[in-house]
Amino acid sequence: MRFTSLANPVEIDSSARRGAVIRPWSALLIRDYRLLWVASLLSSLAGQIRNVATLYQVYDISGSAFKLGLTGFLETLPFIVFGLFAGAVADAFNRKKMLVATITLQLVPNLVLGILTLFGATRVWHIYALGLLAALIEVFNWPARAALIPRLVPQNLLMNAMVVNTMILQTSFLVGPAIGGFLIDHGGLTAAYFSSTLLFVPAAIAILSVRASGEIEGERWRVNFKSIVEGIEFIWIQRIILSLFLLDFAVVLVGFYRPLLPIFAADVFKTGASGLGLLYAAPSAGSLIGTTVLLMAGDVKRKGVLVIVAAMFFAGGLALLGISQWFWMAVAAVALLGFADSVSVAIRRTVVQLLAPDGMLGRAASLITVFAQTTNGLGALLAGIAAQYLGAPNSLLLGSALCFAMIFTICAAIPQLWRYKS
Repeated sequence: MRFTSLANPVEIDSSARRGAVIRPWSALLIRDYRLLWVASLLSSLAGQIRNVATLYQVYDISGSAFKLGLTGFLETLPFIVFGLFAGAVADAFNRKKMLVATITLQLVPNLVLGILTLFGATRVWHIYALGLLAALIEVFNWPARAALIPRLVPQNLLMNAMVVNTMILQTSFLVGPAIGGFLIDHGGLTAAYFSSTLLFVPAAIAILSVRASGEIEGERWRVNFKSIVEGIEFIWIQRIILSLFLLDFAVVLVGFYRPLLPIFAADVFKTGASGLGLLYAAPSAGSLIGTTVLLMAGDVKRKGVLVIVAAMFFAGGLALLGISQWFWMAVAAVALLGFADSVSVAIRRTVVQLLAPDGMLGRAASLITVFAQTTNGLGALLAGIAAQYLGAPNSLLLGSALCFAMIFTICAAIPQLWRYKS
């Protein structure tokens, strides 16, 4: 069978026909989507190996919790500043070409970090500057990739494709940090940086092999201030999307825990780089379980209830990590955090892709990224400050209490979120 788009005809297996049973692997039966999946997995793995290496290196050089938090904040800053502009670009230019360009350019910061580390010349400001560059490139990758997905699969497989796409990220979060920690312990930071650089090569080749043109369906938008404002207006009109964004913003702002994991590995449990890799991998293990449950469940109607319950589990996971006395108890707590977060992310991205027209997909996807990265950046900074003065465990307990307060406040202010059905 063929699903025909004005822009891109897509070959689809007979099991993808409308009305057929949707299986967990249905979207992967489509060749172009499968290639995009491979490219996304490889580039995400490379990014996660680099991230765990840079965080480890910053703490090794400085020993400062605040500088760890600042590392996370600076790497999210380009998403906050340029995210909406990148979405407008994705709605004005060929999305396939944007993906090839951004994946290829990601070679540069990884390679430079590897060379600097090889010669023992790395300083914290080098990591900050190259992290900013890598994030700036990634800003333009996200909306182009998200906007391409609905052109590769039929609408009845869109939620399946979005959940599978979420699993890509969570798989990279699971495997990438573990590989990064192993490489650091057995080959050094240089090996971690160079290995992550090589992964971008097959990722770029996979995108080049996609048959779909990547051209935008219908009228091509111009990149200007008006087009950016129109993207914001779209989210404002779609109030259920706005409510999902606000819940995610509020919860993650006071509960962003990832920059504190090196402190738990080095000071609380004294496990070294391998322990840090396991802590960074645990959220992805939980996320894979969460996305697998969603794939098996099919199309969940009460998405609003599910998001709220997931937020409560997230708040509980923060408290469990804060009171953890044993390393594996902390691993379980972080896995719970990943489980809750994956449910929220999958539902939010699916709802946006279902409601947005093709000419708005880039800007809608970029708004998701801007919301998420703004929250992560501010949350990383607040987490670093709180850990500096209260200690990492106490800062998480405070974050858990504030998280519960935020959830109840938003549910009271926006009751339609609890009643929302798709």
